[in-house]
Amino acid sequence: MAGVRDGGGLDDEALQQLRSRATQLLLKEDWREYITVCSRIVDGVGGDRRVLCSALAHRADARARLRDLRGALADLDAALAADPTHPGALLSKGALLRGLGRYAPAAECFRAAGADEARELVEQCRRLEAQARSGAVDLSDWVLAGFAAGKCPDLAEYVGPVEVRRSAHGGRGIFAVKNVEAGATLMISKAVAVGRGVLPDAADSGEKMVVWKELVDKVLDAAEKCPRTAALIYTLSTGEERPEELVVPEMALFRQEPEDLCLGDVTNTARKEVVDVDRILTVLDVNCLTEDLPAANLLGNSGVVNCGVGLWILPSFINHSCHPNARRTHVGDHAIVHASRDIKAGEEVTFPYFDVLVPVSKRGVAARAWGFECQCDRCKFEAEDVTLKQELMKAENDLASGGDMGALVVRLEDKMRKSLVKERRKAFLRASFWSAYSALFDSDKLVRKWGRRVPSRGCLSQRVSLMLSAGMRVC
Repeated sequence: MAGVRDGGGLDDEALQQLRSRATQLLLKEDWREYITVCSRIVDGVGGDRRVLCSALAHRADARARLRDLRGALADLDAALAADPTHPGALLSKGALLRGLGRYAPAAECFRAAGADEARELVEQCRRLEAQARSGAVDLSDWVLAGFAAGKCPDLAEYVGPVEVRRSAHGGRGIFAVKNVEAGATLMISKAVAVGRGVLPDAADSGEKMVVWKELVDKVLDAAEKCPRTAALIYTLSTGEERPEELVVPEMALFRQEPEDLCLGDVTNTARKEVVDVDRILTVLDVNCLTEDLPAANLLGNSGVVNCGVGLWILPSFINHSCHPNARRTHVGDHAIVHASRDIKAGEEVTFPYFDVLVPVSKRGVAARAWGFECQCDRCKFEAEDVTLKQELMKAENDLASGGDMGALVVRLEDKMRKSLVKERRKAFLRASFWSAYSALFDSDKLVRKWGRRVPSRGCLSQRVSLMLSAGMRVC
C-alpha cells in the first residue's frame, strides 16, 4: 500500500507529508487539526523511537494549548516511557507541571533535561515553590530595570492567613485569621481571565464593550474546559441572593496544594462542561476588578494598554471600604493583595472599589452603582456628624462650582480646629476634599495667599496616605 512500509509503519515520504502538514497547521495555530496529524504520525511511526517521542511531545504541546492537560501529561509520560532522556518531552512536562503549581516535580524534569536553559528553569521553580509557601514577593529588580521591557516576573499563587467568613455588613468577606503586619502578603491570585484594550477615548462605551466581550468569552471558555474553574466561579455572588443564602466556601477550595494535584483534577477538553452562562454573566457583573482603578497599582504597563478588567476569584470576596486596610497590585495576570496597615486577627480585610479621594456624597453614588451602601467608619462620620454637616455641604458645593480652593481649604481647616476634630477624622475629611488641597498646593498664587494658614503639603500627604492605606497616589 502506498505510504506504508512492509512492516506496517508509514514510509519516509508519507511521514514527510504529514510533517509538512503539521508545520502548516502549527503556523495557523489550528491545534485540533494539528493534534489529528500528530496522532497519525504516532500511530504510523512504527519502531522509530525518536520520531515517536517528538510526535508525542508536539501533540502534548497542542493539547496543553487547548487545556487538555490530562491528555498532554499522558502524551509526555508515553514519550518518556519510550525514551526517559528525551529533552523535548522533559522540558514540555516540566513547563506543564510548573503551570499547574507542581514546582518540585517540574524542577526534576528540567534538571533531567540537562539543557543549558534548564538550569535557570530549575532555579525558577525553586523560587516559585518558596513563594507559594511564604507569599514573599520581591519586585525591586524588575521595577528598577524599568519593568524589563514589559515582561512580568513569574509569580506563584498564594493564600495567606485569611479565610472567608460572613460579614457584619451583609454577605461574605475576607478576614485575617491571625495578626498581620503592614506590608505582609495576604494573597496572590491569578486571574481566570483578563480583557485588555486601548481606549483612545476613555468615554468610548463601544471600545469598552469590545474589552468586556473579550473577557466574557475567555471566562466562559475557561469554565467550559475546567470543572474546577467553573466551581470556583460559582462560589461568587451574583448580587441577587439574600445574605443568608450565600454559602461560606471552605478555604481548601482556594488552597490547592501542589502535591495534591492529580491527573483526575485536570479536565479533558474533548468533553466540555455545560456551564450556566446566565449565572456566570451575573457573577462577572458584580465581581470583576479593573486594573486601572486609582486604588490599584498597575506595574509594568507600557502605556499601550490603558484598559484592563478581569476576574480574580479570591480577591473578589474582599469587600469595599473608604478606609481600607489592604491594597492590591497588578503584575501581569496576577493580583497581589498586601496589608497596607497592621490588621488584627478577626478583622475584615478591605480595599477600595472606586476612587475614595472624593466627598462622601460622590462615594455614595459610586457605591450604589456597585449595588451597596458603604457603612465604613469614614462614611458614617462624614454623613452623620451634625457639627460639620453644614460646612461639608458648603465645601462640596464650592468644590463643584470651582471657586477659590484656598479659601475652601482654610475654612475647612478652621472648622476642624474649632470643632476639636481628632487627627484621624481630619485625615478622612482632607482625603474627601483632596482635589481642593491639590489645587491650592499646585498654584503659586494660592500658596502665597493661603499657604501659611494650612499645614505643609508633605505633612498632609503623609497623614492622608496613612489613613487611606490603599497605595493610592496622594501628593
